[in-house]
Amino acid sequence: MSKGFFINKNAQPTDAEIEDTVGKAQEVWFLILQYLTHELHLKRDWKFYGVNYGWALRFNKSGKSVVAIYPDKNGITVQIILNKHQVAFALVSGLDTRIIQIIEDTESIYEGKWIYVKIDDNTGINEILKLIDIRIKIK
Repeated sequence: MSKGFFINKNAQPTDAEIEDTVGKAQEVWFLILQYLTHELHLKRDWKFYGVNYGWALRFNKSGKSVVAIYPDKNGITVQIILNKHQVAFALVSGLDTRIIQIIEDTESIYEGKWIYVKIDDNTGINEILKLIDIRIKIK
């Protein structure tokens, strides 16, 4: 099962296709995009990560990846890569128990942890924004 819905390398998703695909998560898709572009002023671009992941809209600051968002059927998957300091901060920052469990269950790699959070409606938006802030503000 891929992280995202759009797995054809030759067909970058259009705005209309994304809106049709993400379903109830359409509002959270727009809220996250607005926060990343207008509040944090991050640069964005589409990247294809292979058939196991699909197309993602990724956001960068100073050339470093902050977050990638994979549009999926009736939802989105948000990927945030946290280093060990960011992981430690996230675990004591009062995040929802579901997010804490995802962080704890994610295997550590050289860079830290690649956190994937599936969202299918507006619940969890504040947790995602907190994780993004941790990714940006904690070094």
